[in-house]
Amino acid sequence: MNRHFLSIVSAGVLLASCSFLLAPCSHAQSVPSSGGVTLSVSSENPAPGQQITITAASYSASIDSSKITWSVNGKVAQSGNGLTTLTVTAPALGKKLNIKVTMVTNNGQTTTGSTVIGSGSVDLVTETDGYVPPSFRGKAPVVYQNSVTVVAVPHIANSDGVEYDPKTLIYQWSKNNQILGDQSGYGKQSIMLVGDIVPRAYDLSVNVTPRTGSGQAESMITITPQSPSITFYINDPLYGPLFNLAINSSYRIGSQREANILAIPYGFNKPANKSGDLSFSWLINNVAHPELTTNDSVILRAPVGTAGASNITLSIANNKQILQSANSGFTAMFTAASSNAAPSITN
Repeated sequence: MNRHFLSIVSAGVLLASCSFLLAPCSHAQSVPSSGGVTLSVSSENPAPGQQITITAASYSASIDSSKITWSVNGKVAQSGNGLTTLTVTAPALGKKLNIKVTMVTNNGQTTTGSTVIGSGSVDLVTETDGYVPPSFRGKAPVVYQNSVTVVAVPHIANSDGVEYDPKTLIYQWSKNNQILGDQSGYGKQSIMLVGDIVPRAYDLSVNVTPRTGSGQAESMITITPQSPSITFYINDPLYGPLFNLAINSSYRIGSQREANILAIPYGFNKPANKSGDLSFSWLINNVAHPELTTNDSVILRAPVGTAGASNITLSIANNKQILQSANSGFTAMFTAASSNAAPSITN
């Protein structure tokens, strides 16, 4: 990349070119109740170990004054008048709880109801095509007009407690409760969504079932796109970019009288080692430098024998994806006295 050296008298600095697990909520399905008593479950799709409340109701008799007996897997869990609810713990993967309730009215009429509770869960992992530097260890942000890939990691087991191979399960994906039929089906463990031109949050859910239909699991996450961002770093001539030292508000140029500043466009869509469709608008004390429109880094040089400060501002825009733009800046400070002190970053 060509290097340009500019002398800006009013600025006091020479500017030269240089070269982002949801934590989803997870559930598993239980079998509907049967018999003369209707049973409703607080979570139709509980995860293993989740507390579940089962409520009994009857439309043919006064259940509140009747004797209610609850049993779990054939063992009586509780019995008494008006006991219309039972709290249980969802079983481990592959296990079932057979819940039965018996209601005896004051006139001796007996009716029953039953349901079966299983368990399972689905973890949802999101990945985006937005740019982050190679050494970035955090979660890449979902930015406006990013493409987002969501991978489902289901945990559903057979009666022996052995988890099914995710590739053999059936996935039904929904966006804002609308089924995405073209991306649902057998083995479709992942889905890719292209960012809308109108940025808004949306709910993405998946329902996972084995081919046998014995059990299922669900999970949902909310994806909220945000604006991209810019972070400045020192580009050390020996060690390269110092990603552990971000410039937040100001940077003091030391005795070496110059600093190479690198701007990282977090979340923007761009190639790994190129600017792509991004344009960079650098300003020093509000003076524009259009010759640096493709440069993600600049060299700042302090004038000899002069002390002062200059405002460095950068605006980045994606020329093809208009919602991707960001602005940021910092103050470059320098002294007139000669010093052997190394440059420092102040936050």
